[in-house]
Amino acid sequence: MKHNAKAAIIDSFKQLLNKKSMDKLTVKEVCEHCNVNRQTFYYHFTDTMDVFKFIFFGELSAEIAQNRTFDTWSGGFLATMNYLKRNSKMVLHVYNSSYWPELNTAFSNFSYRLLDDVLDECVDEMEVKLKEKDRKFIINFYIHVFNGLMIDWISEGMKEEPETILKKLLVMVTGSFPRSVASFIKEEIKE
Repeated sequence: MKHNAKAAIIDSFKQLLNKKSMDKLTVKEVCEHCNVNRQTFYYHFTDTMDVFKFIFFGELSAEIAQNRTFDTWSGGFLATMNYLKRNSKMVLHVYNSSYWPELNTAFSNFSYRLLDDVLDECVDEMEVKLKEKDRKFIINFYIHVFNGLMIDWISEGMKEEPETILKKLLVMVTGSFPRSVASFIKEEIKE
């Protein structure tokens, strides 16, 4: 019964968020829509944003599961953009709400973990050591590039095709991850 209630909450939440802003979506409304009581809701989730993050990061992780390596990161980027486009109503209802800063922070943390894995693989392949502060700098740079592109695209209504954006991105960054690592190692950039 508990699993069915959780699935019902998730399904109702998605249906409602496709129709209205996250700011106007309440726990009470979700509970009434799926016919569960508030106690059941709070057994599974802390609030409506918790439901959204559970859906968003769970589905997104499944979408990009096979594209989390140095050689396949572009597939993960494309899968992320395609996911956002398929769920554009929900994403825009969060983007245009007071909840956006919270999701943006969570998305940056999610991206950090993914890029950290990619950087680890790159460093291992190059058989080099990288200072922790340099690792963070490289990862943060790419987070700003990737997430910035996605945020701009979302703010413009997701009109441009994800494949087109990826092609442009690849022109800009192909080979830059290894070059970045090599440059940091070679230069031993001083503070």
